Amino acid sequence: MEAKQVAIVILAAGHARRFGSDKLMADLDGGPLGICAARNLADIPAAAHFAVCQPGAAIAPFYADFGYSIVENPNADLGLSSSLHRAVDAAAKTKAQALLIVLADMPFLVAAHINALIAACDYDIIASVDGGQSMPPAIFPRSTWPLLLDTKGDAGARQILAQARYLAAPIGSLRDIDTPDDLTASKSLPLGIDHAL
Repeated sequence: MEAKQVAIVILAAGHARRFGSDKLMADLDGGPLGICAARNLADIPAAAHFAVCQPGAAIAPFYADFGYSIVENPNADLGLSSSLHRAVDAAAKTKAQALLIVLADMPFLVAAHINALIAACDYDIIASVDGGQSMPPAIFPRSTWPLLLDTKGDAGARQILAQARYLAAPIGSLRDIDTPDDLTASKSLPLGIDHAL
């Protein structure tokens, strides 16, 4: 598949309860943690770039600055699945033939891996893997979007991804930030920002 056939969606409406504050606005190398993945993927010539945020989220203007359309999720209390539903609704209004789901708290994602997911996409769901379980980023062909709309609660697409094809990501690039300790540890690591397309 080509990038122009794909809608890229950053899910950024979580409550970050384990972090204890606005995780996505926490400083990482001089900027908000939540913008790292979005910044790295902004130059991919996708059909659309969306960011699903809570209404009034402080991070939303940063996504807009990188060309992402903001999709508000006023039902974030219902869990990750509510953001997946919003993502599908937004993508369905475009001509995109696939939806690529990215989590905002993964600051080390590299564009090369996202491009590889897009290139590998045909009729199957493809997840990422880094030596363990399948996880986002993951790409969903349009024919599979009803599966995302059927998800409930905070598990999101976990069960779907467990049965998906997978593509290995660069070691360490799928690290996420859940706690302040995760953030502290990550500040000693290089960001995986790769604008090579």
